[in-house]
Amino acid sequence: MVERRRSLRFKCSGSVELQEKGGVRTWGTLKDISLHGCYVEMPTTFPLDTVVTLNIESGGVRFSAEAKVRVCYPSLGMGMCFSEIKPDQQTQLGQLLRALAGHKTTANAGSVGRLGPLEGGMAEAKTVVEMLTEYFHEHGSLSRDEFYAIAERARCS
Repeated sequence: MVERRRSLRFKCSGSVELQEKGGVRTWGTLKDISLHGCYVEMPTTFPLDTVVTLNIESGGVRFSAEAKVRVCYPSLGMGMCFSEIKPDQQTQLGQLLRALAGHKTTANAGSVGRLGPLEGGMAEAKTVVEMLTEYFHEHGSLSRDEFYAIAERARCS
């Protein structure tokens, strides 16, 4: 199977209010999120390519985005791709992602120094490069501990 995701996905929990243009509001449970989309568990799903407005709340952070249904599992949930996020809302999403990344970094701090070579081969190396690229979009430098934390997250994903 080919990995099509453009950014690192973080497991999380939260609530999502979904509304199709001019439609009724429905609610779902946020299960994971990335810079480009999220997965929402809900019993009633929308058809593929439906555009909805999402109001997401997770970890005390709230933001809104327009998204398109990319994958649908009837009675289970949907994979959503963000199609439009206003700059102030993008800031909120970034805050949530940094908080989720920081939480994982803290959880992996005990394993720093015990990492062996990347065992997943090219796929794992590609994931590390993608994660490092995302990291450098937000930060100017990278410490050894941060590098090990990113490598460990890549190994676990």
